[in-house]
Amino acid sequence: MTVKTVKGGISAPKGFLSGSIRAGFKKKGDDMGLIYSEFPAVADGVFTQNQVEAAPVTVSKAHLKQDLMAQAIVVNSGCANCCTGERGLKDAARTAELIAKQLGIKKEDVLVASTGVIGKFLEIGKIEKALPALVKALSKNGSMDFAKAIMTTDTFPKETAVRFEIGGKEVSIGGVCKGAGMIHPNMATMLCFITTDIYITRRALKLALETAVNKSFNAITVDGETSTNDCALVLANGMAGNKLVDKTDKEFKIFTQALIYVCGELARMIVKDGEGASKFIEITVKGCPSYWQGLKVARRIASSALLKTCIYGGDPNWGRIAASLGTSGIRIKKDKFDIYLGNRQVVKNGVTVNVNREQLANAFKGKEISITVDLKLGRETATAWTCDLTEEYIKINAEYET
Repeated sequence: MTVKTVKGGISAPKGFLSGSIRAGFKKKGDDMGLIYSEFPAVADGVFTQNQVEAAPVTVSKAHLKQDLMAQAIVVNSGCANCCTGERGLKDAARTAELIAKQLGIKKEDVLVASTGVIGKFLEIGKIEKALPALVKALSKNGSMDFAKAIMTTDTFPKETAVRFEIGGKEVSIGGVCKGAGMIHPNMATMLCFITTDIYITRRALKLALETAVNKSFNAITVDGETSTNDCALVLANGMAGNKLVDKTDKEFKIFTQALIYVCGELARMIVKDGEGASKFIEITVKGCPSYWQGLKVARRIASSALLKTCIYGGDPNWGRIAASLGTSGIRIKKDKFDIYLGNRQVVKNGVTVNVNREQLANAFKGKEISITVDLKLGRETATAWTCDLTEEYIKINAEYET
C-alpha cells in the first residue's frame, strides 16, 4: 500500500468543511471549532476510561448509541464542562441542538467535545452568540484554524492527512488532535477528530478505529494522567465512491493501515509537544509472547518518572529501565532479557555489559532517544512513545489556572 501525505488536514477528504471562531472562553485566540460533512457520515468514537467523565463525553456517547450516523462535530476549548452536574449535561446537549439548527440537521447527528479547566460551567450564551459566525467560517481551508482553536497548553497545532487507493478509487483520511499534558495510555488521553471519505460499514469503521487507537494513542504517555474529556471521533461520508468496505474485505486492511499511520503521526506529535518536554523517547520491546504483553511492558517503562528525569539530565542510568521491566505485570525471565540504549547494548541475558559511560551518555544527548528491550520470550514487537520530564512541566501545571 502506498500512502501519500497531503495538505488539508480534516478538510482533505471529499465533502468535509471545517472552521473556527472566538467565543471568549480563552483569554485570546479562537476557542470554538466545527467540522461538517456535506453528507451524513457513518460515525464512531472511543472515549476516556476515567469514571469522572465530562458532560460532552456523556452526550456524544448517547448520540452515537442513538444514531449510526453523524454530520458535525463541535468543540470548545477553555472549559472542560466536567463536574458540572445536570447543568453541564444540559449545556452540552444544548450546544448540539443549537449547531444542528444552524446546519439544518438532527441534534443526534452532532457530536460535542470540550477541553480546558475542570469545574467551570459552560457559558452557553457565548456559544449561542458565536455559532452563526462559526457556521459561516466553514471552508475547505479551515483545518489549521480548527486545530489552533482546540489547543490548551499545546505549543503547536497538530494535523495530518493522507491519500491512497482502494479498488481504483482515491480515498483520503484527515486528522487533527490536541494534547500536551494529562497524557497517559487509557484510550486516547486527548481530543482527536478524524474524517475520511471512504464508503465503509459501521462495524468495520469501529474495528479500524479501535485498532488504530490501540497502536497509537494508547501507546503514548507524558505524565501518567488520564483526562476526563478524552475522545477520538471519526466520520466517514462515503464520497470517495469506492465499493462498500466491510471488515472481512481485503480493502479493510488497507484502510486500517492508513488509519494507523494517521493516528500514529498525531500521537507522536502529542509526545513531541509534551508539556515542558525537550526530548522524544521511543521504547521498543521485542521478543514478546503477544503484542499486548509487549505494549504493557513498553508503557510501563515509558511511564517511569525516574527514567524520564534521568533522560532529561542526560544520565544513562539504564537501571531505571530494568526496574520498570520487573514491575510491568507480565512474567519475564531475569536471565534472558537484553537492553540497548540507542545501538549500544548495556544488558545481555540480564547481566550488565561493561560499556564506557561517556559512550552511553552520548545516547541521551540527542533530541530523539531510542531504547530497546528484548525479552526473548516470543516473536511479537510493541512500541511506546514518551518524553522527558523537566522543570518546565512543573511550572506549566503549577500555574495552569492562573
